[in-house]
Parts: sequence; C-alpha cells; structure tokens
Amino acid sequence: MVDVRIKNGDVVKDSAGKFVKITGNDALFQRALICIGTRLGSFIYDRNLGSYIGETKFEGDDAAEKAELVINEALAQFEDTYAEVVEYGEVIKLKITIGSESRNEEVRLNGYV
Repeated sequence: MVDVRIKNGDVVKDSAGKFVKITGNDALFQRALICIGTRLGSFIYDRNLGSYIGETKFEGDDAAEKAELVINEALAQFEDTYAEVVEYGEVIKLKITIGSESRNEEVRLNGYV
C-alpha cells in the first residue's frame, strides 16, 4: 500500500514541493487513524469510511469501553486491525494494533472530509 503522508489534516510536501509518500505499516496506521477520525458517510468516494466517535460523547466509568466499541466497529473493515482506548477525554489516546505491530496514537477528529 502506498499513500501520501498526512499531518495535522494536510498533505506533507518535501523541500522540492513533492508529496511525501508512505508505504507498508505507516500507510496502514495512517489509514486506521483517518477512518477513526472521519465522520462515517462524509467521504464522497467511500461512504463506508469513518466512525461515529466524533458524534458521541460517552460519560461515566465505562466511557472508554463504549468509545472502544465504536472505534473497533469502524476498524472492522480492515484485516487484523483493532484499537484499545488508553485515555478517553477531550483527546482520545489509543493503542492501535495491525497484525503484530502496535503503536500509540492520538485521534484527531476530522469531521467531514
């Protein structure tokens, strides 16, 4: 898999003005983060991309567990991919696992794309 690196919602360009490409697991982890942070149904080219996490505020002792269910529902379309909510609040901190590799990430809720 090859993709263009996205940082803070924008594509990244090198010093020559060309898009920075990513491959392999870097691209897979970026894809998972985009899926989690994008509102389900808002991406015109793939209405199945996204999650409801940005539309839902969970409260109480089981808020992280509920958020984790919503996030993993969105990731179900990707093979061997799941997330664990490490911290749930204004920022959602996750441990995302794809295959045998895990990374700690923060979710940026992008809303509509």
